[in-house]
Amino acid sequence: MDERDWISRTPAPGERLAGPQARAELLAPAGALLISGDLDAALAAVAPGAPMLGLGGAVPGDGTFALRIGRDRALLCTPAPLDAAPGWREAGFAATPADDAWLVLRLHGAGALGVLGACTGADPRGGSPSAAIGCAGTVCLLAADGAGWRLWVPRAEAAAVWLRLGRLIDAAERPAP
Repeated sequence: MDERDWISRTPAPGERLAGPQARAELLAPAGALLISGDLDAALAAVAPGAPMLGLGGAVPGDGTFALRIGRDRALLCTPAPLDAAPGWREAGFAATPADDAWLVLRLHGAGALGVLGACTGADPRGGSPSAAIGCAGTVCLLAADGAGWRLWVPRAEAAAVWLRLGRLIDAAERPAP
């Protein structure tokens, strides 16, 4: 490993990476609740009407939705933190506040799809009921937001993903030899 690959800190909300073809920014914190067990019961109890999104699903305008991680796990995303106590519910699901566990990166611009594809090694436009995708060696969650992409990154891995996206955005801006 080269010391230039080290990043000393997690990026902060409002930080940006920019090039003429693609841009990334770290969004301000919002609400996140990890739900497991009976996902239908969890959504009905905590966020009635919130859609469950798979890979590349579109974020709805009201900003409340769930990103499926696995068959019985999802991350409920809301515009503001929820006041939900952790633990099992009688309806057959568990809830764990996760507001501080994830950072949300927004990637947009004409070159965003290419940068995202280079980072994930896959076509991020869908086809999977799970929103989970590997990005820079980290399992992240991905959704479309109308003007680009949003990537939920585990906080502990955010610095490495941010560094990789920065390099890909820079490389996408260089003219081909």
